[in-house]
Amino acid sequence: MRKLSCLTLVILCLLTGLVRGQSMPPLVEAARTADWDTLSALLKDGADTELAFGDGTTALHWVSYHDNITVAAQLIAGNAIVNARTDLGVTPLWLASENGSIAMTRLLLEAGADPSLALLSGESPLMTASLSGNADVVRLLLAAGANPNIAVTRQQTPLMWAARQGHAQVVEALVEYGADVAARTEIRTQYVKTEKEQDSHPAYKMWIDEGGYTPLMFAASAGDLSSARALIAGGSDVNAWSAFGLTPAIMAVHGGNAELLELLLQAGAAVDLAPSGHTPLHAAVLRGNLQAVKTLLAHGADPDKILEKPTPTRRQSADYHFHDSLIGATPLWLAARFSEPAIMRELIEGGADPEVVNNVSYPAQRMGEFFIAEEGEHSLLMAAVGMGNRRLRISWGTSERRARQVGRDREALILEACQVAVLAGVDINLRDATGQSALDFAKARRYERVVDFLQQSGAI
Repeated sequence: MRKLSCLTLVILCLLTGLVRGQSMPPLVEAARTADWDTLSALLKDGADTELAFGDGTTALHWVSYHDNITVAAQLIAGNAIVNARTDLGVTPLWLASENGSIAMTRLLLEAGADPSLALLSGESPLMTASLSGNADVVRLLLAAGANPNIAVTRQQTPLMWAARQGHAQVVEALVEYGADVAARTEIRTQYVKTEKEQDSHPAYKMWIDEGGYTPLMFAASAGDLSSARALIAGGSDVNAWSAFGLTPAIMAVHGGNAELLELLLQAGAAVDLAPSGHTPLHAAVLRGNLQAVKTLLAHGADPDKILEKPTPTRRQSADYHFHDSLIGATPLWLAARFSEPAIMRELIEGGADPEVVNNVSYPAQRMGEFFIAEEGEHSLLMAAVGMGNRRLRISWGTSERRARQVGRDREALILEACQVAVLAGVDINLRDATGQSALDFAKARRYERVVDFLQQSGAI
């Protein structure tokens, strides 16, 4: 029997604690404590199998929870109510589905258990079985008439839950029984920020549409290749996008499965599709995913597409996101700003323009006054040394964090990025709107090795 989820434990605690001060029927108590000898003796003495605790919990509920098939059969033979429901809507079949118990599920269904009876929250036995992952239990429920397209909170379906958990065999079963591969989660409006600072310019706060995720998007975000393959075979649209504009390909990049990204591209995913304002290639640079960069370039991704919109983030979080100050940047410029020299080389070899500049402009505040910071044009080298909204908390892009991830010191990583930029022919003496050059910035940050390299390369 699979490990029970926290949800089940919470429910069962509620089952025993909601009604205080009431005596629990001996048969129910024996089942709860798994005292099978006492329970058998009570049955021989003619105990009423229909008796329930005040919250609706019967002996059959607890026997199903403990997955004792023999005792369950005895209770059913003694006229136990197979569709008994607690105050929360829990049935013995729901518990068997949560357990992933094939034998108990079959026994209860053969005894007349109704697979459509759901929790008050709407979660049916099929939903919980899809989450727990036993494909045989799922097939038993579907064969008994369970609705494969039932939806619960925010219109999530069993297929979405199975895909998100990576239960490919469950996905296959649901698709076989008619689950809608094009179903979408509820679209809702959400107030978000695009900057992590607690106090920031009002321009960083906005309403966006969220939701609209398909089962394939759930599989892609989980990085589950087998589930994605089953969904594509079942007719999933590889170019569908969420309410915010995220595509399965972008989610596959974040999911970190290179084979899944390849599968989507071979199935027809548009390599430069960017309704969210960024392409899969932007996302690959954001995550420091060199293999994804290689895959996308091999499929014809445009290395010079610019970032068009920021993405939401949580306050003071370590989320991966695109800040407003990065709008207008190409994947190569982003790779330089994020201290990703290996990705920089790959993009340049793939045709990215090393002479690209990004006009860094973004909402800012100083001593309570809001204004638009105009830092001017920043070259690839300036991005590599760390210029362009210096106080920006780019948790995935700071040289400190990236250096820890790859086991290198901060300045060494910045130095290598600068070397790539200079080797590519970038103007080493370009200055921003304040008159600052890459060399000036490196001196201010006390990057001694970077300063030496730039001066040796002709910086003045």
